[in-house]
Amino acid sequence: MWALAIVVGALVALAVALFGTLVTYAQFLAYGAASGRLSSRLLDLPWWSLLIGPIVGGAIISLLLRAGISAGWGPAPRPYGLQDVIQNRRLRGAIRTTTLSLRDSFLSALIAIVSIGWGGAAGREEPVAHLGASLGVLHGRLLGLDVASRRMLVAMGVAAAISASLHAPIAGVLLASELILRRMRLTALGPVVVASVCAWLMATWLMGSRPLIALPEPVAISHLAHFSALLMLPLLIMFAYLASVIWSRAPILAASAAGRLRLPLWLMPIVGGALLGIIALGFPQVLGVGFEPLAAAVAGKYGAAYLPVLLVAKIAAVAVTIAFRWGGGPIAPALFIGAMAGSSLAVVAGLLFGIPAPQLYFGVLGMAVCIAVLLDAPFAAAILAFELSGSPEIAGASLLACFIACMAVRRLAPMPAEETGQTLRWR
Repeated sequence: MWALAIVVGALVALAVALFGTLVTYAQFLAYGAASGRLSSRLLDLPWWSLLIGPIVGGAIISLLLRAGISAGWGPAPRPYGLQDVIQNRRLRGAIRTTTLSLRDSFLSALIAIVSIGWGGAAGREEPVAHLGASLGVLHGRLLGLDVASRRMLVAMGVAAAISASLHAPIAGVLLASELILRRMRLTALGPVVVASVCAWLMATWLMGSRPLIALPEPVAISHLAHFSALLMLPLLIMFAYLASVIWSRAPILAASAAGRLRLPLWLMPIVGGALLGIIALGFPQVLGVGFEPLAAAVAGKYGAAYLPVLLVAKIAAVAVTIAFRWGGGPIAPALFIGAMAGSSLAVVAGLLFGIPAPQLYFGVLGMAVCIAVLLDAPFAAAILAFELSGSPEIAGASLLACFIACMAVRRLAPMPAEETGQTLRWR
């Protein structure tokens, strides 16, 4: 298993690098955007280009979903993601029933590439995590390993994908442990660590070692800033929970509306593309992954009144993206929502307590809380905050805030127990 971990890590890193390269080419083809500069490019485009681009992307996705029906996805096709890996982590039944076959994974990844490239307001972490799990479990099938070993290979694939896509090897391990393995046994975590670190090393070699999000350098944080963060924490939890509920309910509402209109579900991406184009006319920053405007927000480049507007627009754009069966996932949007909410509250805290607005601190804290609430993974969220910011002070505060957030959501606002094939449910 330790030897397989090296192979899985390297293979998944190659897949993540190829995925990112294809997304860059898709963004250039759709909008003429350079790598990581989609938001800046959209601000310079005429209105008709913002409106037509997502519609064209939706049409391509509709054709791919129709191909998915031919591949056996059923009458309600949708791209797969991390939530499908979590639901099928026990690997009960045939591999075809778990969505982890390579054919399904490659087609789903292609849908995600088109979605993110043509302006879908979603992230790449979930589709590459699904692809990584499929590549990992493939070795278990080829070698005839038992179910326990295959589950470990699924965890290796998820950890390697998160590590390579976010440049966060420790967060990848903890996320795989909290969501897939659910146990902290050394014998199981060892190969997962190897896969995650190998994927991180391979990804930095292939894609460069620069930070994924260009955050400012952390500065010393005063005790008053920590105190104000605790006071603002309920608002961060509220924003995170509200976003997760909206995103989980949106697919059900959209499918119900399509049923009343007798619209085939595989044509829904075209309607979603039109809605995304309308949103882009006012707020082009919310399209795509959103790391560029995220970094601008925590650096204080947006006005305090504009940050909540972008937050609401992003929640709406992500809801449309998920509901109308575009590819991608909510991890990157959750980082965006947390950064906008945290940066807004930093300005409020600065006015109330007479301190310089600690936007980087509050922004990263908000990112960690949103990821923790979305995935119910407080350890992974706090470590991700550390790996993105490089600040132990921010990581320590994030760990406390993430545990408080997860316990508050579990006690005060639990998710419903039922699950359906249409519901995107991460907890």
